Amino acid sequence: MIRIQRLALRFALSFVLSIALGLHPVPAFAETPIDLDGTWFVLIHSQDPKSANPDAMRWNDRVWDFARKGTRLQWTEYPLVVFEDTTGRFEEIPGNPRSRVLAAWEPNANQAKAIAEGPRVNDRGAKIKTLRGSDATGWQSSRRMAQTSASVMGYHEQLSIADLSTFPVFERRDLVGNAVTNMGEGLTRYEVTEIADDGRTLAGRYTRDGRHHGRFRAWRTAQTRTLLKKDKTPNERAAEQMMGGENSER
Repeated sequence: MIRIQRLALRFALSFVLSIALGLHPVPAFAETPIDLDGTWFVLIHSQDPKSANPDAMRWNDRVWDFARKGTRLQWTEYPLVVFEDTTGRFEEIPGNPRSRVLAAWEPNANQAKAIAEGPRVNDRGAKIKTLRGSDATGWQSSRRMAQTSASVMGYHEQLSIADLSTFPVFERRDLVGNAVTNMGEGLTRYEVTEIADDGRTLAGRYTRDGRHHGRFRAWRTAQTRTLLKKDKTPNERAAEQMMGGENSER
């Protein structure tokens, strides 16, 4: 009996502390699942034990955009985020004038303001997937890889979102193979363990391919903005001129 009372007291104290920190769990059967619609900035801090610097913390970032398309959910990922203020993000080393800094980069005041106003993204490398399902049962893109012959290798990405009523889990599976052989599979997983700001900030565990381990944080922002003209490559500027898009910046 005493042991049960102690466990109950410990649970109550943990709950009060989580409320005080603003990192409160969503009830297991929440009436309203977390609303994903809109733009999210995702910041990742992880370590790679098999790299030349296994103890170094590494950063990565991306932007997720979710939009309802009828009964489906469209998930767009922008892996290239551009800042005018690049403090703490890149450095120049021999052979690489733009090397990612080995550190747990966090946005400074200027960078945080740029994110809040709508992160600027480069469309190059953007990936768009349409997922089927519902907030209650989860969302998933097609599992089927495009048909290829036994002599042609194919690549397929499968995205899924689960547990929106509790602690969401976002997954991306990368499949490589052909009609007869599966040559490999990679898995990137974002497992939410903390929810703050009334569902506007998500944080939790990050793993990639069983090798990279760390933490991630995702928070809502204004909608994405296109690159400033000076940030575009000559080819991008030329293509924009041909399409009459000189005034497309926002």
